[in-house]
Amino acid sequence: MAEILSRGDIINSVAAEVDMPKSKVDEVIKAFEGTIARHIGTGDEVRMAGFGTFKTSQRSARTSRNPRTGEPVDVPARTAPSFKAGKALKDAANSSGSKAGAGTKKASATSGSKTPAKAAAKGAAKAPAKSKVPSKAELTAAAKTLDKAPNKKKK
Repeated sequence: MAEILSRGDIINSVAAEVDMPKSKVDEVIKAFEGTIARHIGTGDEVRMAGFGTFKTSQRSARTSRNPRTGEPVDVPARTAPSFKAGKALKDAANSSGSKAGAGTKKASATSGSKTPAKAAAKGAAKAPAKSKVPSKAELTAAAKTLDKAPNKKKK
């Protein structure tokens, strides 16, 4: 499973890479976010070559349904922020270390279908996903790490 980076993880990583204090990196990241938000808020596009484009798109008003009651619900028109990844970012996501696109390419290569999505769906239908049951050793190791975690005392 992919690792999830928090804001703090990103700040630590950037600070170590550029040899700057974490507080300064945090200020830079906040300024970066603020600049993008300010510009897309006014309807501008923010393009970063190779990384991607931040922009807004208009969502029209529509009628939806309340899933619990089935009643129609009017959803108003709105402006939504969007991001489109650039070529370098897409290439990084699909690099050899990434497992995200591996199954789709293999299924489309082995199948005679012209559309990769249909080939991937056929491949997925033939081989159901198996969930891995953790071994006793893995469970024991997990329990030991939980035992070492600091306990919070209730006041």
